[in-house]
Amino acid sequence: MHTEELYELFLKAENGITTDTRSCGKGMLFFALHGENFDGNKYAHDALKLGCIAAVVDDASIGVSDQIILVDDVLKTLQNLAKYYRRTFLEIPVLGITGSNGKTTMKELTAAVLSKKFKVHATKGNLNNHIGVPLTILSAPRDCQFLIVEMGANHIGEIANLARIAEPNLGIITNIGLAHLEGFGGKDGVKKGKKELFDYLSEVDGARVFVHGGYDELMEVSEGLDRSIFGTQEMKPIVRFEMDGGRKFVWAEQGYESEGRYFQLEGDYNLDNIAAAIAIGRYFGVGREDVSEAVSEYVPSNNRSQVVKTRSNEILLDAYNANPSSMKKALESFAKNNKGDRLVILGEMRELGDFSSESHKRVVTLCTELGLDGVFVGMEFCKVKEFISGDGRFYEEVENLALEIEENKVVGKNILLKGSRGMAMERLLPHL
Repeated sequence: MHTEELYELFLKAENGITTDTRSCGKGMLFFALHGENFDGNKYAHDALKLGCIAAVVDDASIGVSDQIILVDDVLKTLQNLAKYYRRTFLEIPVLGITGSNGKTTMKELTAAVLSKKFKVHATKGNLNNHIGVPLTILSAPRDCQFLIVEMGANHIGEIANLARIAEPNLGIITNIGLAHLEGFGGKDGVKKGKKELFDYLSEVDGARVFVHGGYDELMEVSEGLDRSIFGTQEMKPIVRFEMDGGRKFVWAEQGYESEGRYFQLEGDYNLDNIAAAIAIGRYFGVGREDVSEAVSEYVPSNNRSQVVKTRSNEILLDAYNANPSSMKKALESFAKNNKGDRLVILGEMRELGDFSSESHKRVVTLCTELGLDGVFVGMEFCKVKEFISGDGRFYEEVENLALEIEENKVVGKNILLKGSRGMAMERLLPHL
Protein backbone atom coordinates (compact mmCIF):
# COMPACT_ATOMS: atom_id res chain seq x y z
CA MET A 1 0.00 0.00 0.00
CA HIS A 2 1.33 3.44 -0.95
CA THR A 3 1.74 6.13 1.71
CA GLU A 4 -1.07 8.18 0.15
CA GLU A 5 -3.49 5.26 0.49
CA LEU A 6 -2.40 4.54 4.04
CA TYR A 7 -2.91 8.21 4.88
CA GLU A 8 -6.55 7.95 3.81
CA LEU A 9 -6.93 4.99 6.15
CA PHE A 10 -5.18 6.93 8.92
CA LEU A 11 -7.75 9.70 8.56
CA LYS A 12 -10.48 7.14 9.25
CA ALA A 13 -8.79 6.05 12.47
CA GLU A 14 -10.74 8.40 14.70
CA ASN A 15 -8.79 7.38 17.81
CA GLY A 16 -5.34 7.47 16.24
CA ILE A 17 -2.33 5.17 16.04
CA THR A 18 -1.21 2.45 18.42
CA THR A 19 1.76 0.09 18.47
CA ASP A 20 0.73 -1.78 21.62
CA THR A 21 -2.26 -4.11 21.93
CA ARG A 22 -2.52 -3.12 25.59
CA SER A 23 -3.71 0.29 24.42
CA CYS A 24 -5.75 -0.92 21.45
CA GLY A 25 -9.34 0.20 21.15
CA LYS A 26 -12.15 1.01 18.81
CA GLY A 27 -11.27 3.20 15.84
CA MET A 28 -7.48 2.83 16.08
CA LEU A 29 -4.88 1.84 13.50
CA PHE A 30 -2.38 -0.77 14.73
CA PHE A 31 1.25 -0.85 13.58
CA ALA A 32 2.93 -4.20 14.28
CA LEU A 33 6.43 -3.05 15.23
CA HIS A 34 9.03 -5.64 16.09
CA GLY A 35 12.49 -5.81 17.60
CA GLU A 36 14.97 -8.23 19.12
CA ASN A 37 12.67 -9.30 21.94
CA PHE A 38 9.16 -8.67 20.61
CA ASP A 39 7.14 -9.10 17.43
CA GLY A 40 3.96 -7.08 17.03
CA ASN A 41 3.00 -9.11 13.96
CA LYS A 42 1.89 -11.89 16.30
CA TYR A 43 -0.73 -9.60 17.83
CA ALA A 44 -2.25 -8.19 14.65
CA HIS A 45 -5.43 -10.28 14.86
CA ASP A 46 -5.76 -9.47 18.56
CA ALA A 47 -5.64 -5.77 17.67
CA LEU A 48 -8.54 -6.24 15.25
CA LYS A 49 -10.56 -8.09 17.88
CA LEU A 50 -9.99 -5.18 20.24
CA GLY A 51 -11.56 -2.77 17.75
CA CYS A 52 -8.74 -1.52 15.54
CA ILE A 53 -9.88 -0.68 12.01
CA ALA A 54 -6.76 -2.30 10.50
CA ALA A 55 -3.33 -3.69 11.33
CA VAL A 56 -0.15 -2.88 9.40
CA VAL A 57 2.24 -5.88 9.34
CA ASP A 58 5.42 -6.97 7.56
CA ASP A 59 5.14 -10.72 8.10
CA ALA A 60 3.36 -12.38 5.14
CA SER A 61 2.46 -15.40 7.26
CA ILE A 62 -0.05 -13.25 9.15
CA GLY A 63 -2.17 -13.16 6.00
CA VAL A 64 -3.56 -10.28 3.97
CA SER A 65 -7.11 -8.92 3.97
CA ASP A 66 -8.97 -5.62 3.93
CA GLN A 67 -7.91 -5.19 7.56
CA ILE A 68 -4.44 -6.78 7.44
CA ILE A 69 -2.13 -4.53 5.42
CA LEU A 70 1.19 -6.06 4.40
CA VAL A 71 4.18 -3.71 3.93
CA ASP A 72 7.91 -4.24 3.51
CA ASP A 73 8.87 -2.60 6.81
CA VAL A 74 6.37 -1.50 9.46
CA LEU A 75 8.72 0.99 11.14
CA LYS A 76 9.68 2.65 7.87
CA THR A 77 6.01 2.78 6.89
CA LEU A 78 5.15 4.45 10.21
CA GLN A 79 7.90 7.02 9.69
CA ASN A 80 6.85 7.72 6.10
CA LEU A 81 3.24 8.20 7.18
CA ALA A 82 4.32 10.65 9.87
CA LYS A 83 6.39 12.59 7.36
CA TYR A 84 3.43 12.70 4.95
CA TYR A 85 1.10 13.96 7.72
CA ARG A 86 3.69 16.50 8.86
CA ARG A 87 3.54 18.07 5.40
CA THR A 88 -0.14 18.87 5.92
CA PHE A 89 1.01 21.39 8.55
CA LEU A 90 2.78 23.65 6.08
CA GLU A 91 1.90 26.96 7.68
CA ILE A 92 2.67 26.31 11.34
CA PRO A 93 5.88 26.54 13.37
CA VAL A 94 7.50 23.16 14.07
CA LEU A 95 10.14 23.33 16.80
CA GLY A 96 12.75 20.59 17.15
CA ILE A 97 14.39 20.26 20.59
CA THR A 98 17.50 18.22 21.31
CA GLY A 99 20.44 18.34 23.70
CA SER A 100 22.29 16.33 26.32
CA ASN A 101 20.21 17.40 29.33
CA GLY A 102 16.92 19.15 30.00
CA LYS A 103 15.11 18.38 26.73
CA THR A 104 11.87 17.26 28.30
CA THR A 105 11.68 20.02 30.90
CA MET A 106 12.45 22.66 28.27
CA LYS A 107 9.84 21.14 25.97
CA GLU A 108 7.18 21.17 28.65
CA LEU A 109 7.96 24.73 29.77
CA THR A 110 7.96 25.96 26.18
CA ALA A 111 4.65 24.23 25.50
CA ALA A 112 3.18 25.80 28.64
CA VAL A 113 4.26 29.30 27.57
CA LEU A 114 3.16 28.95 23.94
CA SER A 115 -0.18 27.45 25.00
CA LYS A 116 -1.12 30.88 26.33
CA LYS A 117 -1.51 31.95 22.67
CA PHE A 118 -1.55 28.86 20.43
CA LYS A 119 -3.08 25.40 20.28
CA VAL A 120 0.15 23.48 20.95
CA HIS A 121 0.89 19.82 20.41
CA ALA A 122 4.11 18.52 21.97
CA THR A 123 5.89 15.23 22.54
CA LYS A 124 4.33 13.33 25.42
CA GLY A 125 6.80 12.31 28.11
CA ASN A 126 10.06 11.45 26.40
CA LEU A 127 8.73 9.74 23.25
CA ASN A 128 11.69 11.20 21.40
CA ASN A 129 13.25 8.35 19.40
CA HIS A 130 12.74 6.76 15.96
CA ILE A 131 9.35 5.46 17.12
CA GLY A 132 8.32 8.26 19.46
CA VAL A 133 8.87 11.08 16.98
CA PRO A 134 6.52 9.66 14.31
CA LEU A 135 3.95 8.82 17.00
CA THR A 136 4.18 12.42 18.27
CA ILE A 137 3.51 13.79 14.79
CA LEU A 138 0.68 11.37 14.04
CA SER A 139 -1.07 12.25 17.31
CA ALA A 140 -1.16 15.97 16.49
CA PRO A 141 -4.71 17.27 15.99
CA ARG A 142 -5.44 18.65 12.55
CA ASP A 143 -6.11 22.13 13.98
CA CYS A 144 -2.73 22.23 15.74
CA GLN A 145 -1.14 25.70 15.59
CA PHE A 146 2.31 24.92 16.98
CA LEU A 147 4.12 21.58 16.98
CA ILE A 148 6.99 20.81 19.38
CA VAL A 149 9.03 17.67 18.73
CA GLU A 150 11.61 16.44 21.23
CA MET A 151 14.48 14.50 19.64
CA GLY A 152 16.74 12.16 21.57
CA ALA A 153 19.77 10.26 20.36
CA ASN A 154 22.51 7.95 21.57
CA HIS A 155 24.58 7.76 18.38
CA ILE A 156 25.62 9.88 15.41
CA GLY A 157 23.07 10.08 12.61
CA GLU A 158 20.01 9.66 14.78
CA ILE A 159 19.06 13.34 15.08
CA ALA A 160 19.55 13.77 11.33
CA ASN A 161 17.08 10.94 10.72
CA LEU A 162 14.54 12.35 13.18
CA ALA A 163 14.83 15.80 11.60
CA ARG A 164 14.06 14.31 8.18
CA ILE A 165 10.87 12.83 9.63
CA ALA A 166 9.70 15.87 11.61
CA GLU A 167 10.96 18.50 9.14
CA PRO A 168 11.24 21.28 11.75
CA ASN A 169 11.56 24.92 10.76
CA LEU A 170 12.74 25.98 14.23
CA GLY A 171 15.33 24.45 16.50
CA ILE A 172 17.01 24.63 19.87
CA ILE A 173 19.82 22.61 21.47
CA THR A 174 19.59 22.69 25.26
CA ASN A 175 23.29 22.00 25.76
CA ILE A 176 26.14 19.79 24.59
CA GLY A 177 27.27 17.66 27.50
CA LEU A 178 28.62 14.28 28.52
CA ALA A 179 25.70 12.00 27.70
CA HIS A 180 25.56 8.66 25.82
CA LEU A 181 29.33 8.76 25.49
CA GLU A 182 29.48 5.07 24.60
CA GLY A 183 27.33 5.54 21.49
CA PHE A 184 28.76 8.90 20.45
CA GLY A 185 32.38 7.95 21.13
CA GLY A 186 33.16 10.97 23.28
CA LYS A 187 32.38 14.67 23.66
CA ASP A 188 33.23 15.52 20.03
CA GLY A 189 30.77 12.86 18.88
CA VAL A 190 28.06 14.31 21.12
CA LYS A 191 28.68 17.74 19.63
CA LYS A 192 28.51 16.38 16.08
CA GLY A 193 25.34 14.44 16.86
CA LYS A 194 23.45 17.34 18.44
CA LYS A 195 24.59 19.70 15.68
CA GLU A 196 22.71 17.54 13.17
CA LEU A 197 19.53 19.44 14.05
CA PHE A 198 21.13 22.76 13.10
CA ASP A 199 22.73 21.18 10.03
CA TYR A 200 19.25 20.18 8.86
CA LEU A 201 17.83 23.65 9.55
CA SER A 202 20.66 25.29 7.61
CA GLU A 203 19.01 23.90 4.46
CA VAL A 204 15.48 25.05 5.36
CA ASP A 205 14.26 28.38 3.98
CA GLY A 206 13.18 30.75 6.72
CA ALA A 207 14.42 28.50 9.53
CA ARG A 208 15.38 29.98 12.88
CA VAL A 209 17.30 28.64 15.85
CA PHE A 210 17.23 29.75 19.48
CA VAL A 211 20.63 29.83 21.16
CA HIS A 212 21.76 30.40 24.73
CA GLY A 213 24.48 33.00 24.35
CA GLY A 214 26.30 31.88 27.46
CA TYR A 215 27.57 28.67 25.87
CA ASP A 216 30.45 28.97 23.41
CA GLU A 217 29.73 25.57 21.82
CA LEU A 218 26.11 26.50 21.09
CA MET A 219 27.21 29.80 19.59
CA GLU A 220 29.74 27.95 17.46
CA VAL A 221 27.39 25.29 16.05
CA SER A 222 24.74 27.92 15.26
CA GLU A 223 27.09 30.27 13.44
CA GLY A 224 25.72 31.40 10.08
CA LEU A 225 22.10 30.55 10.94
CA ASP A 226 19.28 32.98 11.58
CA ARG A 227 19.23 32.89 15.33
CA SER A 228 17.64 34.45 18.37
CA ILE A 229 20.18 34.64 21.19
CA PHE A 230 19.10 34.75 24.83
CA GLY A 231 20.39 34.09 28.34
CA THR A 232 22.97 36.87 28.82
CA GLN A 233 22.89 40.45 30.05
CA GLU A 234 23.62 41.60 26.51
CA MET A 235 21.16 39.27 24.78
CA LYS A 236 17.98 38.91 26.82
CA PRO A 237 15.64 37.49 28.06
CA ILE A 238 17.56 36.37 31.08
CA VAL A 239 16.28 34.70 34.26
CA ARG A 240 17.46 34.69 37.86
CA PHE A 241 16.24 33.11 41.09
CA GLU A 242 15.82 35.01 44.34
CA MET A 243 14.81 34.05 47.88
CA ASP A 244 11.86 35.95 49.32
CA GLY A 245 9.91 33.83 51.77
CA GLY A 246 10.50 31.01 49.32
CA ARG A 247 12.02 30.63 45.90
CA LYS A 248 11.01 33.02 43.11
CA PHE A 249 12.06 33.57 39.51
CA VAL A 250 12.51 36.96 37.88
CA TRP A 251 12.99 37.46 34.16
CA ALA A 252 14.08 40.49 32.20
CA GLU A 253 14.19 41.67 28.61
CA GLN A 254 15.19 44.98 27.14
CA GLY A 255 13.48 47.73 29.16
CA TYR A 256 11.51 45.35 31.37
CA GLU A 257 11.88 43.27 34.51
CA SER A 258 9.13 41.04 35.81
CA GLU A 259 7.91 40.79 39.36
CA GLY A 260 9.17 37.79 41.28
CA ARG A 261 6.89 34.76 41.02
CA TYR A 262 6.88 31.61 43.10
CA PHE A 263 7.37 28.46 41.09
CA GLN A 264 7.70 24.72 41.55
CA LEU A 265 10.83 23.83 39.58
CA GLU A 266 13.98 23.12 41.58
CA GLY A 267 17.62 23.36 40.52
CA ASP A 268 19.65 26.29 39.24
CA TYR A 269 20.27 24.32 36.05
CA ASN A 270 16.62 24.99 35.16
CA LEU A 271 17.38 28.70 34.69
CA ASP A 272 18.40 27.88 31.12
CA ASN A 273 15.19 25.96 30.48
CA ILE A 274 13.03 28.80 31.77
CA ALA A 275 14.98 31.39 29.77
CA ALA A 276 14.59 29.34 26.59
CA ALA A 277 10.84 28.96 27.05
CA ILE A 278 10.48 32.69 27.64
CA ALA A 279 12.68 33.57 24.65
CA ILE A 280 10.63 31.39 22.31
CA GLY A 281 7.34 32.60 23.75
CA ARG A 282 8.26 36.26 23.44
CA TYR A 283 9.52 35.75 19.88
CA PHE A 284 6.08 34.46 18.97
CA GLY A 285 4.26 37.27 20.75
CA VAL A 286 3.17 35.68 24.02
CA GLY A 287 2.42 38.51 26.47
CA ARG A 288 4.71 39.21 29.40
CA GLU A 289 2.12 38.42 32.06
CA ASP A 290 1.14 35.23 30.27
CA VAL A 291 4.80 34.16 30.14
CA SER A 292 5.23 34.68 33.89
CA GLU A 293 1.98 32.92 34.67
CA ALA A 294 2.85 29.90 32.52
CA VAL A 295 6.23 29.37 34.22
CA SER A 296 4.74 29.89 37.67
CA GLU A 297 1.96 27.38 37.02
CA TYR A 298 4.23 24.69 35.60
CA VAL A 299 4.36 21.58 37.79
CA PRO A 300 7.26 19.17 37.14
CA SER A 301 6.40 15.50 36.92
CA ASN A 302 7.83 12.09 36.04
CA ASN A 303 10.70 12.26 38.56
CA ARG A 304 12.16 15.48 37.15
CA SER A 305 13.20 18.24 39.57
CA GLN A 306 10.32 17.45 41.91
CA VAL A 307 10.26 18.23 45.61
CA VAL A 308 8.75 15.35 47.58
CA LYS A 309 8.07 15.77 51.29
CA THR A 310 7.75 12.58 53.27
CA ARG A 311 7.04 12.29 56.98
CA SER A 312 10.76 12.09 57.65
CA ASN A 313 12.62 14.03 54.94
CA GLU A 314 12.45 16.55 52.10
CA ILE A 315 13.60 15.02 48.83
CA LEU A 316 14.64 16.61 45.57
CA LEU A 317 13.65 13.85 43.17
CA ASP A 318 15.57 14.16 39.91
CA ALA A 319 15.74 10.49 39.06
CA TYR A 320 14.51 10.38 35.50
CA ASN A 321 18.01 10.23 34.05
CA ALA A 322 21.64 11.03 34.74
CA ASN A 323 24.93 11.61 32.95
CA PRO A 324 28.21 13.28 34.00
CA SER A 325 27.04 16.75 32.98
CA SER A 326 23.64 16.59 34.66
CA MET A 327 25.13 15.03 37.80
CA LYS A 328 27.62 17.89 38.12
CA LYS A 329 24.94 20.55 37.69
CA ALA A 330 22.55 18.85 40.10
CA LEU A 331 25.20 18.42 42.81
CA GLU A 332 26.47 21.99 42.54
CA SER A 333 22.93 23.39 42.66
CA PHE A 334 21.97 21.18 45.61
CA ALA A 335 25.09 22.17 47.54
CA LYS A 336 24.43 25.86 46.91
CA ASN A 337 20.73 25.95 47.72
CA ASN A 338 20.39 23.43 50.57
CA LYS A 339 22.10 24.37 53.81
CA GLY A 340 20.45 21.90 56.18
CA ASP A 341 21.38 18.33 57.01
CA ARG A 342 22.11 17.17 53.47
CA LEU A 343 22.38 13.75 51.87
CA VAL A 344 22.83 12.76 48.24
CA ILE A 345 21.77 9.31 47.07
CA LEU A 346 23.07 8.70 43.56
CA GLY A 347 22.46 5.82 41.17
CA GLU A 348 25.02 4.84 38.56
CA MET A 349 25.16 6.45 35.11
CA ARG A 350 24.59 4.24 32.08
CA GLU A 351 25.83 4.18 28.45
CA LEU A 352 29.24 5.66 29.21
CA GLY A 353 31.40 2.83 27.84
CA ASP A 354 35.12 3.46 28.31
CA PHE A 355 34.31 6.76 30.03
CA SER A 356 32.37 5.10 32.86
CA SER A 357 35.10 4.57 35.43
CA GLU A 358 36.53 8.08 35.27
CA SER A 359 33.04 9.64 35.21
CA HIS A 360 31.93 7.81 38.35
CA LYS A 361 35.17 8.69 40.14
CA ARG A 362 34.58 12.37 39.37
CA VAL A 363 31.05 12.28 40.78
CA VAL A 364 32.21 10.76 44.08
CA THR A 365 35.12 13.22 44.28
CA LEU A 366 32.81 16.16 43.56
CA CYS A 367 30.54 15.16 46.44
CA THR A 368 33.55 15.27 48.76
CA GLU A 369 34.68 18.64 47.41
CA LEU A 370 31.18 20.08 47.92
CA GLY A 371 30.95 18.72 51.46
CA LEU A 372 28.03 16.44 50.62
CA ASP A 373 27.39 13.17 52.44
CA GLY A 374 27.12 10.65 49.61
CA VAL A 375 25.48 7.27 49.11
CA PHE A 376 26.31 5.60 45.79
CA VAL A 377 24.29 2.79 44.23
CA GLY A 378 25.15 0.44 41.36
CA MET A 379 28.04 -1.69 40.16
CA GLU A 380 29.67 1.19 38.25
CA PHE A 381 30.07 3.12 41.50
CA CYS A 382 31.16 0.03 43.39
CA LYS A 383 33.91 -0.65 40.85
CA VAL A 384 35.63 2.65 41.64
CA LYS A 385 35.21 2.88 45.42
CA GLU A 386 38.70 1.50 46.15
CA PHE A 387 40.25 4.26 44.02
CA ILE A 388 38.45 7.05 45.90
CA SER A 389 39.74 8.73 49.03
CA GLY A 390 37.20 10.14 51.44
CA ASP A 391 33.85 9.09 52.79
CA GLY A 392 30.97 7.46 50.98
CA ARG A 393 28.74 4.43 51.24
CA PHE A 394 28.42 2.08 48.30
CA TYR A 395 25.66 -0.41 47.47
CA GLU A 396 25.41 -2.74 44.50
CA GLU A 397 21.61 -2.61 44.25
CA VAL A 398 18.78 -0.28 45.23
CA GLU A 399 17.26 -3.16 47.20
CA ASN A 400 20.38 -3.44 49.36
CA LEU A 401 20.16 0.22 50.28
CA ALA A 402 16.42 -0.02 50.93
CA LEU A 403 17.01 -2.78 53.47
CA GLU A 404 19.72 -0.72 55.16
CA ILE A 405 17.38 2.29 55.43
CA GLU A 406 14.66 0.14 56.94
CA GLU A 407 17.07 -0.92 59.68
CA ASN A 408 18.60 2.55 60.16
CA LYS A 409 15.95 5.17 59.44
CA VAL A 410 16.95 8.37 57.66
CA VAL A 411 15.27 11.33 59.39
CA GLY A 412 15.42 15.12 59.07
CA LYS A 413 17.46 15.20 55.89
CA ASN A 414 17.40 17.28 52.73
CA ILE A 415 18.04 14.59 50.11
CA LEU A 416 19.00 14.69 46.45
CA LEU A 417 17.88 11.47 44.76
CA LYS A 418 19.28 11.05 41.26
CA GLY A 419 20.36 8.31 38.86
CA SER A 420 19.97 6.89 35.38
CA ARG A 421 16.50 5.71 34.37
CA GLY A 422 17.50 2.07 34.52
CA MET A 423 18.26 2.47 38.23
CA ALA A 424 14.70 3.65 39.06
CA MET A 425 15.92 5.46 42.15
CA GLU A 426 12.37 6.55 42.99
CA ARG A 427 11.93 3.03 44.42
CA LEU A 428 13.61 4.39 47.54
CA LEU A 429 10.88 6.95 48.23
CA PRO A 430 8.71 4.63 50.39
CA HIS A 431 11.73 4.00 52.59
CA LEU A 432 12.66 7.67 53.02
